[in-house]
Amino acid sequence: MKSESILFALVGVFFAALVVVVIFIYKPVFPPAVNQLLIQKKSNEAVTSDVDQIGSLKSKIKWLEGAEKSQNETLEDLKAFVSTQSAEKVSPTPSLINKTILAEAHTQSSSFTTTSTTYTPMGMFVNINCPKNCLLWINFYASSKNLGEPTSAQGNTNTFDIFLNNNDQSIYSQASYYAASSVTSISLNASFPVSAGVHLVEIKAKTTGGTLQSDSSFLQVMAIER
Repeated sequence: MKSESILFALVGVFFAALVVVVIFIYKPVFPPAVNQLLIQKKSNEAVTSDVDQIGSLKSKIKWLEGAEKSQNETLEDLKAFVSTQSAEKVSPTPSLINKTILAEAHTQSSSFTTTSTTYTPMGMFVNINCPKNCLLWINFYASSKNLGEPTSAQGNTNTFDIFLNNNDQSIYSQASYYAASSVTSISLNASFPVSAGVHLVEIKAKTTGGTLQSDSSFLQVMAIER
């Protein structure tokens, strides 16, 4: 009986030792496996994040390329338009032949935007001094764009008007747009007889809808004797 108890005790000790050995051997295996899964998950998330960022960058680059192309086309159209107008003015009208230019003033702007439906100053103005009664000869050129979707079947209309000494002269040039970001060139020319003194010539703009944008504009005023 005593020998059987000793035998059972030895068997029990053997199995206990075997369990300890097994635990000792396999214990380091589980954490690395879990760590490997976590690392793989983080790697997948990083790849997904990189793909999203690359997609976002591609979209931004495409938008910038389109914006640059649109702006370059606008500037080229405006340059061609101004060149044409300048060529047409080489030979003045008979009434201005041999007349003296008493004064000249000009200004230019690089960018202007507005959503106003009433005439708004666009920073295009000059003060010109006539030493005696004279004729103010006004030339205005601009690129004109509307960034909004058409608000009616008539489209969105951008209008540029001449103001003389803060008074609306009701001489204007306008263009209608039937698609967002459509671009055109605007020309506005007029002449006004005025008395001697300093006169303020200004161009104001408005739109019927969307956002009016002018990327480049030029205003020139000459005081010609009369």
